[in-house]
Amino acid sequence: MPNQYRKQPLSSAELLALLKSRNLLIPDEERATRYLDSIGYYRLSGYMYPLQSADRLHRFAKGTRFDDIVNDYKFDKRLRAIVMEYMERVEVVLRAKLTNHYSLEYGFFWYTDENLIDRKYKGQWQSLLDQLQEDFKLPKELFLRTFKRNYPDEAFPPSQMALETLSLGELARLFRALLTDKPKLQIAAEFRQAPATLDTWFLWLANVRNICAHHDRLWNRIMSADRPTIPSRKQFKFPVPMPDDANTTMYGAVALIDHLLKCFNPDNHFTEKVEELIQEYQVNATLMGFPAKWETTAVWHH
Repeated sequence: MPNQYRKQPLSSAELLALLKSRNLLIPDEERATRYLDSIGYYRLSGYMYPLQSADRLHRFAKGTRFDDIVNDYKFDKRLRAIVMEYMERVEVVLRAKLTNHYSLEYGFFWYTDENLIDRKYKGQWQSLLDQLQEDFKLPKELFLRTFKRNYPDEAFPPSQMALETLSLGELARLFRALLTDKPKLQIAAEFRQAPATLDTWFLWLANVRNICAHHDRLWNRIMSADRPTIPSRKQFKFPVPMPDDANTTMYGAVALIDHLLKCFNPDNHFTEKVEELIQEYQVNATLMGFPAKWETTAVWHH
């Protein structure tokens, strides 16, 4: 069969020999072996590509060391931790705003009302509702078990409880499914963006957050699924022009997270931490979509 995978597994020693044949400098082979054994060649290879020629020989640029690969790997690990920390804050705020605004307008069980749902997304909403109902039959969380014991006739928990069980991706899909009514407009106004734009932001950032949660490579990744809208209307656009690929890069993710954070926590240190990390590890930030002279030209500096 022509499309069979014919590569053979290699030992750590054989992998080191392969890397050395591609001009990689490995002064401490014992240390390099420990990294290969504990992290794995395939995971590390994602940090090799920017350092290699774009041909079948995969030769490393002159002077490239194994430590350069490890440096980028360690940078990426810490970058994911920073993004996770601040995306948690965005997730918590989105959950609170949905519960607060919609419950006050429609009652605690608003999320079960199909009249609030855009018909384009009723299928996704129904699947989410079915899952919530199924999980509520034998709830795992103590607060849900207590509610079920006290109110046995309820098929669903109230919003403030139900939404606590949803992931960011599920919250994002619920937000998108909601018709643009008074509560959604209020939430959008508090995030200083158009509702339709926020729909795309939350979905895309949920993917970014999932990359972090699954310990996947983040820093030079092209994130093309569920691309977010970069606003062009004067009242919503960024203070400086955004690159055409900002809706696929880490630069775009930092810009979007920064915007959302400033809406409820203007004194946060998210972008400072990202910049300090780049400078500490001396990585090439343009591989994340950052502009030239990003230290002064990045959108969050304006």
